[in-house]
Amino acid sequence: MEKSFEDLEYMLDANYPLIYLASPEYGRIIQKVRSIAYRKGYEFNTWDLVDGLQNHKQKSGSNGLDKVEKHQSHEEAENPDSLLEFLLKGNKEKENTKEIFIIEDAHKQFSDEKFIVQLRKITQYFKVLNKHLLLLSPFFKLPIELEKYVTVINMPLPDKADLEKRLGVVLGRGNAINEDLKKLLLDAAAGLTDTEADLAFRLAKEKVGLDKREAIKIIASEKSQIIRKSGILDYYQTNENLDSSVGGLDNLKKWLKLRSKAFERKAKDFGLKEPKGMLLLGVPGTGKSLTAKSIASEWNQPLLKLDIGKVFQAEVGSSENNIRMAIQTAEAIAPCVLWIDEIEKGLSSGGGEKDGGTNSRVFSTILTWMQEKTKPVFVVATANNISNLPPELLRKGRFDEIFFIDLPTKMERENIFKIHLKKNGQNGITDFEKLVEKSKYFNGAEIEEVVKEAMFNAYIENNESPQIKLLHLINACEVIVPLAVTMKTKIDGLREWASTRARPASADNEIEKIDIEKDEKERKDLTKREKEEDIF
Repeated sequence: MEKSFEDLEYMLDANYPLIYLASPEYGRIIQKVRSIAYRKGYEFNTWDLVDGLQNHKQKSGSNGLDKVEKHQSHEEAENPDSLLEFLLKGNKEKENTKEIFIIEDAHKQFSDEKFIVQLRKITQYFKVLNKHLLLLSPFFKLPIELEKYVTVINMPLPDKADLEKRLGVVLGRGNAINEDLKKLLLDAAAGLTDTEADLAFRLAKEKVGLDKREAIKIIASEKSQIIRKSGILDYYQTNENLDSSVGGLDNLKKWLKLRSKAFERKAKDFGLKEPKGMLLLGVPGTGKSLTAKSIASEWNQPLLKLDIGKVFQAEVGSSENNIRMAIQTAEAIAPCVLWIDEIEKGLSSGGGEKDGGTNSRVFSTILTWMQEKTKPVFVVATANNISNLPPELLRKGRFDEIFFIDLPTKMERENIFKIHLKKNGQNGITDFEKLVEKSKYFNGAEIEEVVKEAMFNAYIENNESPQIKLLHLINACEVIVPLAVTMKTKIDGLREWASTRARPASADNEIEKIDIEKDEKERKDLTKREKEEDIF
């Protein structure tokens, strides 16, 4: 955080006349810039639509502490045009005075052509007078006419040092808490703005006290609500377990367990880098989303989901700003897992003429960040259709590994059946041989549906003491036509593509080739008696 203000100081020293500050935290930014202004001998002024142009005077309080008094410095500067006219006209009495002016919500004025021209003129005027105009907006939005005149600084969310100061204010003088507990409280508040963190700390203090471990959950809960309000990132509370919730995929599980060591303190001392991310390709319904949720639980990290569809908005510049804010929030919360589901639908490699290039710019922002990010944000991207994936996304450096999740093998189908039966408290099935054969070509989602259907049938048969039997499961298999059969051509193509470009997630090499004609012929060759025996 301090680096951004350090850069701002250098720009002030270098007489940068027009600077754009992108941050939703108006109060904190104004307070920090005001401190810089006083320290470097500048007069400090702010303008907003309600109070107009105000001069902030530093006064010494009776308690020995400095305070700020604001008073209106120009009555006629009631709108942006009159403000800029006042600045361009100049004040001879203050011609040699160093001054900083901040305009709040400057982005709302960019539709006014006169406002843009006035800003360009101010850059020439202020450049020689050691005066500076700062445009403060919650996000980055700049008309092309000003691109060569304005310097942009993206102000990050508060870091741990800023949050620690805020926590100290809420605690009050003379109150202290355990250092380990303090670290957990600050971790829970990471990703909040200064105002949001202040409210979360105060709520936890009122409910249980900040010296209790229960305060961590209260703060984290507030954070989840705030993240959801953005409408772009979703905060997931997940209890999925990599071993007990995900069937098969032994290669993938082994890779994840090994990479989890990178977050240990000794590994960091050794110089081991945190993993960047992974791309999960595969047949629909094979557990890609479930795996993403399980990674967060396995690594004890928060899970954020990025909805690419919500990133895109009609207003010019909003889509690009949305993705920047999402990335900024994820980095502030780090270490965390960022899940991008069905990434090919939001980031297709098609041309950008129809949307004015918005898709390309959002895609470029994500690619650049994935390549250069230094914060421990582990990106888990899932995809069903590889034909829509841009080649730039697949090269090394963006992801640590690309895994292909195929249809479950016989052994994996048995494992998945056991997982879903156990979840529903059904442990009466011991022989899975016929069931595994009947569920040939089924994916994980279809196997879960089989168990659900069997539970309905078991309850209808005996609602006093319902218990799933093998017959219920086999009958449920009979009525399901697996996706692998209806989409055979696409799945065969996906398998062929992945055979040389991705690492298999499963350690089991007994891959079943989809041969519908052979299966139908074998089925027809059975006698009536064999068919009846097969069912039972």
